[in-house]
Amino acid sequence: MAKATKKSTPEKRSPHQEQLIYERIFDVILDHKLAPGARLTEEALGEIFGVSRTIIRRVLLRLSHEGVVEIKPNRGASVTSTPVADVAQFFEARRVIEGAIMRMAAGRANIYEIDDLRSLVAEEKRYYESRTRGKGLRTSNEVHFRIAALARNEPLADMARQLISRTALIIAQYQDAAQSACAYCDHAALIDALEAGDPDKAEALMLEHIGHIHSTLHLSEESPAVDLFEIFSDEQE
Repeated sequence: MAKATKKSTPEKRSPHQEQLIYERIFDVILDHKLAPGARLTEEALGEIFGVSRTIIRRVLLRLSHEGVVEIKPNRGASVTSTPVADVAQFFEARRVIEGAIMRMAAGRANIYEIDDLRSLVAEEKRYYESRTRGKGLRTSNEVHFRIAALARNEPLADMARQLISRTALIIAQYQDAAQSACAYCDHAALIDALEAGDPDKAEALMLEHIGHIHSTLHLSEESPAVDLFEIFSDEQE
């Protein structure tokens, strides 16, 4: 009788653990501690976070799907870099997509969704006021993600999510760190327009808001060297 072979036990997956690592890496990118072009090695990140390369690979793949990280064969992962010449195209695309989303979403949100958005804007305000820029930028993204969901159009929301994540990276790359990238006062006005159900005003405010963000950028190239261990040890202090 053949002896049964012992099957290898797959590594336990912790969505919470992966989410925390995803947020940590995204935050340091948005804080501009990881510059465009910086290498993100699975081995080093696995050692830093005390997890396997498999978990790190999943996190990096998620970041790559959002356009924040580039993964190239035989070269690994690096922080996405957007040339100055391409910046305007991303903001133009956001105006088209998010303008349409605001028209569709106006008047569709229920009271719980509106309250949820206002709570998120309050959280965004706290991050910016405490100079926690990475978390502030990521929370700004989340405000836009949730507005996109209100249009009840999943393909449109997916396109918006990719554009919003990519432009957040552009903001981190080209905006003065002392500025508020996505003003929460603008977000409050957007939510008011959604609640009022005025599609013309909602669209106009979104276009103005995205134009405001674009106008705060200082478009010049830079790419300082970084040390992953030093960056993430600073984050843990």
